[in-house]
Amino acid sequence: MIRASHLVWGALIMSVGTGLFLVANEVGAREKELNRLHAEIRRTTESIHVLRAEWSFLNDPSRLERLADAHLGLKPVRPDQYVSLSQLPYAPLASAPAPDETPALAAQPTPAPRAKPAPPRTVASRPALPQPTLATLGGGR
Repeated sequence: MIRASHLVWGALIMSVGTGLFLVANEVGAREKELNRLHAEIRRTTESIHVLRAEWSFLNDPSRLERLADAHLGLKPVRPDQYVSLSQLPYAPLASAPAPDETPALAAQPTPAPRAKPAPPRTVASRPALPQPTLATLGGGR
């Protein structure tokens, strides 16, 4: 005759066996995921190394200088291209001249400081400032 304790122990053994089976399957799934993540990290690290090597090659100063000479046509700055702040044209915001009306730098006197500051304006109400040209910056040929 089967005692109740035998049934309880049998149910307990079956529960523990089922639990161990589920835990073993979960551990196997987690190990696969961990291996997949390690492989992805390894691939990403290798990609980073390749990208750093390409970056070093692309930013080589001698290569950049060669490309700039070949494609940009830039020349070194000459000393006569530098101007002081007092030589720059002064135009109040309200009466900015058109770009073709800007006087030469050497002929323009330095203006006297304003007695009363202008009231603040919003950005939208300011007129467009003239764009500097090579002639106004002292870089004309």
